[in-house]
Amino acid sequence: MPLDNLRSHRETFERLQAELATRPSHGYLFSGPAGTGKALVAEGLAHGLLCERSPGPKFCCTVDRCPLRAPAAARDGAPRCDCCAACVQIASGVHPDFTRVRRPKNRTDVLIEQVRELIAQLWIRPCRGATKVAILDDAETLNIPAQNALLKTLEEPPGHAIIFLITQSERALLDTIRSRLRPVRFGPLAVSDLEAILAAHAKLDPARARAIARLSRGSAARALALIEGDPPPIAELTGALKRLKQLDFAAAVSLAQDYFASREQAVENFELIARLLEEILCFKLLRAEFVSPSPEVADVMTELGNRLSVEVIARIIGAAVKAVVAVEGMANPKLQAENWWMGAADAVRSQ
Repeated sequence: MPLDNLRSHRETFERLQAELATRPSHGYLFSGPAGTGKALVAEGLAHGLLCERSPGPKFCCTVDRCPLRAPAAARDGAPRCDCCAACVQIASGVHPDFTRVRRPKNRTDVLIEQVRELIAQLWIRPCRGATKVAILDDAETLNIPAQNALLKTLEEPPGHAIIFLITQSERALLDTIRSRLRPVRFGPLAVSDLEAILAAHAKLDPARARAIARLSRGSAARALALIEGDPPPIAELTGALKRLKQLDFAAAVSLAQDYFASREQAVENFELIARLLEEILCFKLLRAEFVSPSPEVADVMTELGNRLSVEVIARIIGAAVKAVVAVEGMANPKLQAENWWMGAADAVRSQ
């Protein structure tokens, strides 16, 4: 199997391979958290459809280890690759029957011009095989005009084309868009899978790999980013949780501005809070050990576990999950954060 390093979703990949070989849909909606393998699976399916040496499950490109996709490729010139011409062209983004659309850098959405160009490409008959394949990434950033432009093609699709929409939030798409696509949902990766990914890519010691895997909330992309990027604001958020009983509206506004200003930041930090509270709940009920980056944070979490009731912890975890759903549904992230912090403070004061 070319996707040898695919984690957690191999059964989904194999099922879709079989479906594409027998009764394919004209469009698929891959939804789930970032970094869970949605794009990797879509690219593997595109190779299976267009590979000229060995189409189907045994396509010749190793997508997860392809030298043409490696960051070093831009520095080292044209890397050597043993794949067929079609797979090389897909990896290079120049295959005439394959189109990949992503949100441009420094833009907040996929442009309607990109969608119109994609539609035009889909209606051109394939020139190398029997199928045209397109992947539309960042579909949650499609604005309403762009979605409406795509809708007619989904309602009356060309018989020779298959499109994969990849999104972190299917709620951001119109009901009419979702209803015309075959839904495929990708859940978070297991901690053990994330540990294996970190061991393969970063050569971390087992203890650090496990700690990062627990903090990455099921996302391989987030786990790898935690190694080199800015650390998550665990100490700051646990400190704010410790002060909930004294928290007022001005403090809630400040926290919302500092840690929930953008949609992406809000989702990440609400999920982080839910994860921290889940660990506190496990400590309270089962005396489970904390996976924390420092003894100081572990001490704060221990204090919260001893101070807060099970009912209050469960209540504010549920509120954090609802806030994530609301933000992904295009609610104002700062307003959601302000309401959550005030609600959590009221819950603690009333226990």
